Amino acid sequence: MWRRDPNKEPRSGSDFEAARCRFGTENTFVRKSLETLFWALVIPLLVPAPSPSPSSSAQSSSGFEIKEWPKNLRTDLKGTSIKVALPENALDRPWDDALIAKFQQLTGITVQTVRPGNDTTVVLAGYLRDFASGSADADVYAIDIVWPGILSDYAEDLRPAVGGLPDMLRTLVQNDTVKGKLVAVPYFTEASLLYYRSDLLQKYHFTQPPLTWSELEGQAQTIKNGERENGNNLFWGYLWQGAASEALTCNALEWQISQGGGQLIGRDGKPSIRRDRFVAALERARGWIGALSPPDVTNQLEDDSLQLWKSGNAAFMRNWPYAYLESMKDDSSIRNHIGVTVLPMGSGPQGRHADILGGFQLMVSKTSKNKSAAIEMVRFLTSPEIQRVNATTRGYAPTRPGLYYDSAVLKANPFFGIREVLLKGAVTRPSTVAGSRYDEVSKAYFTAVRQTLTGQKSAGTAVQELERELRGLLISRER
Repeated sequence: MWRRDPNKEPRSGSDFEAARCRFGTENTFVRKSLETLFWALVIPLLVPAPSPSPSSSAQSSSGFEIKEWPKNLRTDLKGTSIKVALPENALDRPWDDALIAKFQQLTGITVQTVRPGNDTTVVLAGYLRDFASGSADADVYAIDIVWPGILSDYAEDLRPAVGGLPDMLRTLVQNDTVKGKLVAVPYFTEASLLYYRSDLLQKYHFTQPPLTWSELEGQAQTIKNGERENGNNLFWGYLWQGAASEALTCNALEWQISQGGGQLIGRDGKPSIRRDRFVAALERARGWIGALSPPDVTNQLEDDSLQLWKSGNAAFMRNWPYAYLESMKDDSSIRNHIGVTVLPMGSGPQGRHADILGGFQLMVSKTSKNKSAAIEMVRFLTSPEIQRVNATTRGYAPTRPGLYYDSAVLKANPFFGIREVLLKGAVTRPSTVAGSRYDEVSKAYFTAVRQTLTGQKSAGTAVQELERELRGLLISRER
């Protein structure tokens, strides 16, 4: 979902090496445990489908063939039926269907896929509503990296079935462990990235992608002006995600932390915002709308940005790794002209890089009537073989460190080699410290940010009210 081929983009290697050198001088908020984490992959965007559909009826078309799989799957569960709630990117659907068809063929277990929507905020609300009402009937749930603390009460403890997962990234396993209970198994990981048009940087005489937000603004404005003067009135400088959702939480945290605005919640469980710097970051982002970014950017999610990007009408884009492979497909007007690097940092001594960590995990419902079959599905999807398939075909960054040295994985994802660069700037969302209130914390945050972006409130007023709301939420969490 993100990527780049250095053989087709000779400038990319030097760009990443320059980024690597710059990162060497940066401070990081990432704990030492993150030093083993690599990053990557895509939060798949979710495809609306109100009712479950049997995956067995979905035949894998040519080009979506699963060529390797684990050889130790159980075959004594034939005839069992399970449901899998699988948020996904629309472009991933045929691969997911192919994976589930292969699992059915190997095990004899019948699988129905529930596709719950295209917005993680809406998906989580649906999960919580169904669990609270007792109507949740899926056996396996794909859950966001920030949801284990929220959903732990509804999850089966998977540690007895899968053990301590010593060959998976330790930080992810710790993230998925709540009060000693293994809530989920890491499926893929990801970190946000900056995509750029390598051909346009060369055309407008920029020797490297932007290091700071100021440089991004300057390059984006120059390229946008030039392309519009050449007749492309649809061209924009910078694409990002401003819809009222977790996507905006990620974008805004990147602006806030990279520009010295503190953290949303500190380790002491209290708001830790540097108001003046955060206000300045929000005012800067608001200035992009209609100037560098489309006027409707406040309604856009990742796939909206990607489609505009693939049309050739933007110089820069913030997105997840999946966007690379999609940008290199035959239907992309910019294939072979794509570079990828870390997101910009703020200027001055408080500036740093702040790419957001993400990813999805697989959870088994505590109320599942077919837990053995559900666990087998989790074992299949998180196996080394299927993680290699996912990495080589659609850019899912593995949760198993050994696969980052696999020749096939690196050939398909050459920029997986910059994982050290990303880690030195990677930041996590405050889901651990916020616990079960994280969803409310995130909603309060992206609502305040969007009120600023859309002009409903000034940045100063929105941030001040946000801090007050956060204190109330965090105090109630302690009761």
